[in-house]
Amino acid sequence: MATGWSKPPTAFIKVVEQDLGQKRHQVAVETLAAVVAGSPVDSGAYRANHRVSIDGVDLGYDLEKIDPSGAETLQTGSEVIGSAASPYCETVIQNNIPYGEALEDGHSGQAPAGVYGVAFAAVVEKHTK
Repeated sequence: MATGWSKPPTAFIKVVEQDLGQKRHQVAVETLAAVVAGSPVDSGAYRANHRVSIDGVDLGYDLEKIDPSGAETLQTGSEVIGSAASPYCETVIQNNIPYGEALEDGHSGQAPAGVYGVAFAAVVEKHTK
C-alpha cells in the first residue's frame, strides 16, 4: 500500500521553471544569433537594428547606427534576453528599419530567402528533433 509522496509534487515546479527559463534563454540567444548572422550587410545599419525586448515590442530604429560585424547587436540583445525575470516571458526579436520588409522578402543577393523566416525555421528544426 502506498504511503504518499516523499516530497510534495509542488516542489517539482521550481525545477521545471528553472529548466524552462534556461531553455527559453538558449532558444532566444540562438534565434538572435541566427538573425544577426543571416543579415545582409551593406552599411551595417540593418544588422545594428535588430531589437530585442521582453514582454513587449520596441518600435524604434536608428539609420545612423551601424554594426557590420553584429557583435554589438548580439551583446546588447543577449543582455536583454538575460534580463528576463520569469521563464514565462515573451522574447521579441524584430527589426523596424524601413527596408527590412524588402530584405525579408528576398530583395538582397546576400539573403535571397530573407532573414527572420530562415532563422526561425533553423531554430525550430534544431529544437524539435
